[in-house]
Amino acid sequence: MNELRLSIRQTFAAIGIESRAAQQSIQSYSGDQQIKQPQAEMNFSSTPAQLEIDSSQAWSALAKGPHMEWNQQLYSQMKSVFLQNLAQRVQEGHQMANITNKRNAFADIAKNKVFDQSLVNYIPETPDYDNVHISYSPGDVDTAITPSLVEIEYTPIKPEIQVDRGKLDIYLRQKNSISIDVTTYDWYK
Repeated sequence: MNELRLSIRQTFAAIGIESRAAQQSIQSYSGDQQIKQPQAEMNFSSTPAQLEIDSSQAWSALAKGPHMEWNQQLYSQMKSVFLQNLAQRVQEGHQMANITNKRNAFADIAKNKVFDQSLVNYIPETPDYDNVHISYSPGDVDTAITPSLVEIEYTPIKPEIQVDRGKLDIYLRQKNSISIDVTTYDWYK
Protein backbone atom coordinates (compact mmCIF):
# COMPACT_ATOMS: atom_id res chain seq x y z
CA MET A 1 0.00 0.00 0.00
CA ASN A 2 1.26 3.30 -0.99
CA GLU A 3 0.66 6.18 1.31
CA LEU A 4 1.41 9.75 0.72
CA ARG A 5 4.11 11.26 2.73
CA LEU A 6 4.63 14.94 3.50
CA SER A 7 8.30 16.05 3.85
CA ILE A 8 9.15 19.52 5.03
CA ARG A 9 12.73 20.63 4.91
CA GLN A 10 13.88 23.98 6.21
CA THR A 11 17.20 25.81 5.96
CA PHE A 12 17.90 28.79 8.20
CA ALA A 13 19.24 32.04 6.98
CA ALA A 14 22.90 32.78 7.83
CA ILE A 15 24.22 36.28 8.12
CA GLY A 16 27.89 36.96 7.38
CA ILE A 17 29.70 39.84 9.08
CA GLU A 18 33.17 41.09 8.15
CA SER A 19 34.74 43.95 10.04
CA ARG A 20 38.01 45.78 9.85
CA ALA A 21 38.99 48.03 12.78
CA ALA A 22 39.52 51.69 12.22
CA GLN A 23 43.07 52.99 12.37
CA GLN A 24 44.04 56.32 13.79
CA SER A 25 47.40 58.07 13.88
CA ILE A 26 48.06 61.30 15.74
CA GLN A 27 51.22 63.35 15.45
CA SER A 28 51.54 66.20 17.90
CA TYR A 29 54.38 68.72 17.74
CA SER A 30 55.58 71.02 20.47
CA GLY A 31 54.33 74.54 20.29
CA ASP A 32 56.64 77.52 19.90
CA GLN A 33 57.32 79.19 23.24
CA GLN A 34 59.35 82.32 23.87
CA ILE A 35 60.05 83.70 27.33
CA LYS A 36 61.52 87.15 27.80
CA GLN A 37 62.33 88.79 31.08
CA PRO A 38 63.99 92.19 31.03
CA GLN A 39 66.43 92.85 33.83
CA ALA A 40 65.04 94.38 36.99
CA GLU A 41 66.13 97.89 37.88
CA MET A 42 68.27 98.07 40.99
CA ASN A 43 69.46 101.28 42.60
CA PHE A 44 71.79 101.32 45.56
CA SER A 45 72.89 104.33 47.54
CA SER A 46 74.97 104.34 50.67
CA THR A 47 76.34 106.73 53.22
CA PRO A 48 79.85 106.01 54.47
CA ALA A 49 80.42 104.71 57.97
CA GLN A 50 82.04 106.97 60.57
CA LEU A 51 84.84 105.76 62.84
CA GLU A 52 86.08 108.19 65.48
CA ILE A 53 89.06 107.41 67.71
CA ASP A 54 89.89 109.78 70.57
CA SER A 55 93.27 108.90 72.07
CA SER A 56 93.93 112.25 73.75
CA GLN A 57 93.28 110.78 77.21
CA ALA A 58 95.81 107.98 76.54
CA TRP A 59 98.49 110.47 75.41
CA SER A 60 97.74 112.59 78.42
CA ALA A 61 98.12 109.55 80.73
CA LEU A 62 101.51 108.89 79.14
CA ALA A 63 102.45 112.58 79.71
CA LYS A 64 102.85 113.02 75.97
CA GLY A 65 99.85 115.20 75.41
CA PRO A 66 99.88 118.85 74.35
CA HIS A 67 102.39 120.87 76.42
CA MET A 68 99.99 123.70 77.22
CA GLU A 69 97.37 121.24 78.48
CA TRP A 70 99.98 119.61 80.76
CA ASN A 71 101.10 123.01 82.09
CA GLN A 72 97.50 124.00 82.71
CA GLN A 73 96.96 120.80 84.69
CA LEU A 74 100.05 121.52 86.84
CA TYR A 75 99.14 125.18 87.41
CA SER A 76 95.61 124.24 88.40
CA GLN A 77 97.07 122.26 91.33
CA MET A 78 99.26 125.12 92.61
CA LYS A 79 96.68 126.72 94.90
CA SER A 80 96.00 123.47 96.78
CA VAL A 81 99.72 122.62 96.85
CA PHE A 82 100.48 126.06 98.32
CA LEU A 83 97.81 125.64 101.00
CA GLN A 84 99.07 122.15 101.91
CA ASN A 85 102.68 123.42 102.11
CA LEU A 86 101.53 126.34 104.25
CA ALA A 87 99.72 123.97 106.61
CA GLN A 88 102.82 121.77 106.79
CA ARG A 89 105.05 124.80 107.65
CA VAL A 90 102.62 125.84 110.36
CA GLN A 91 102.74 122.32 111.80
CA GLU A 92 106.55 122.28 111.63
CA GLY A 93 106.57 125.68 113.39
CA HIS A 94 104.39 124.28 116.15
CA GLN A 95 106.68 121.26 116.41
CA MET A 96 109.77 123.49 116.77
CA ALA A 97 107.99 125.77 119.25
CA ASN A 98 107.11 122.84 121.48
CA ILE A 99 110.04 122.90 123.87
CA THR A 100 108.56 120.24 126.11
CA ASN A 101 109.23 117.58 123.50
CA LYS A 102 112.33 115.62 124.42
CA ARG A 103 113.04 114.70 120.77
CA ASN A 104 115.02 116.94 118.45
CA ALA A 105 112.36 118.70 116.37
CA PHE A 106 114.86 119.81 113.69
CA ALA A 107 116.13 116.23 113.17
CA ASP A 108 112.56 114.89 112.90
CA ILE A 109 111.63 117.57 110.36
CA ALA A 110 114.78 116.88 108.29
CA LYS A 111 114.10 113.13 108.37
CA ASN A 112 110.49 113.63 107.20
CA LYS A 113 111.66 115.95 104.38
CA VAL A 114 113.90 113.21 102.96
CA PHE A 115 110.97 110.80 102.54
CA ASP A 116 108.29 113.39 101.64
CA GLN A 117 106.35 112.83 98.45
CA SER A 118 105.77 115.72 96.07
CA LEU A 119 102.32 117.20 96.43
CA VAL A 120 102.17 117.97 92.71
CA ASN A 121 100.57 115.26 90.58
CA TYR A 122 102.70 115.11 87.43
CA ILE A 123 100.46 112.49 85.78
CA PRO A 124 97.59 114.37 84.13
CA GLU A 125 95.42 111.24 83.68
CA THR A 126 95.35 107.85 85.33
CA PRO A 127 96.69 105.22 82.93
CA ASP A 128 93.88 102.77 82.19
CA TYR A 129 92.82 100.32 79.52
CA ASP A 130 89.86 102.46 78.42
CA ASN A 131 91.68 105.75 77.86
CA VAL A 132 91.14 105.38 74.11
CA HIS A 133 87.53 106.11 73.15
CA ILE A 134 86.22 104.57 69.96
CA SER A 135 82.85 105.36 68.44
CA TYR A 136 81.56 103.77 65.28
CA SER A 137 78.46 104.76 63.33
CA PRO A 138 77.64 102.32 60.52
CA GLY A 139 76.60 103.75 57.20
CA ASP A 140 73.19 103.21 55.69
CA VAL A 141 72.52 101.32 52.47
CA ASP A 142 69.33 102.14 50.60
CA THR A 143 68.21 99.52 48.10
CA ALA A 144 65.45 100.13 45.56
CA ILE A 145 64.51 97.22 43.29
CA THR A 146 61.88 97.53 40.57
CA PRO A 147 61.01 94.03 39.30
CA SER A 148 60.21 93.42 35.64
CA LEU A 149 57.39 91.26 34.39
CA VAL A 150 57.99 88.01 32.53
CA GLU A 151 56.70 88.03 28.94
CA ILE A 152 55.60 84.60 27.72
CA GLU A 153 54.50 84.04 24.11
CA TYR A 154 53.20 80.63 23.12
CA THR A 155 52.12 79.58 19.63
CA PRO A 156 50.38 76.21 19.66
CA ILE A 157 50.71 73.82 16.67
CA LYS A 158 47.64 71.77 15.83
CA PRO A 159 48.15 68.02 15.94
CA GLU A 160 47.95 66.06 12.69
CA ILE A 161 45.26 63.41 12.96
CA GLN A 162 44.78 60.75 10.26
CA VAL A 163 41.87 58.36 10.47
CA ASP A 164 41.41 55.29 8.26
CA ARG A 165 37.83 54.33 8.76
CA GLY A 166 37.00 50.82 9.64
CA LYS A 167 34.74 48.65 7.51
CA LEU A 168 31.79 46.58 8.52
CA ASP A 169 30.18 44.38 5.86
CA ILE A 170 26.99 42.56 6.73
CA TYR A 171 25.64 40.21 4.10
CA LEU A 172 23.38 37.23 3.74
CA ARG A 173 25.62 34.23 3.53
CA GLN A 174 22.81 31.67 3.20
CA LYS A 175 19.24 32.26 2.28
CA ASN A 176 16.53 30.73 4.34
CA SER A 177 14.29 28.25 2.53
CA ILE A 178 11.45 25.80 3.11
CA SER A 179 10.87 22.89 0.82
CA ILE A 180 7.66 20.93 1.15
CA ASP A 181 7.50 17.68 -0.79
CA VAL A 182 4.71 15.20 -1.05
CA THR A 183 6.00 11.80 -1.97
CA THR A 184 4.59 8.34 -2.03
CA TYR A 185 5.59 6.11 0.72
CA ASP A 186 5.76 2.42 0.45
CA TRP A 187 4.99 1.02 3.82
CA TYR A 188 6.54 -2.33 3.14
CA LYS A 189 9.71 -1.28 1.70
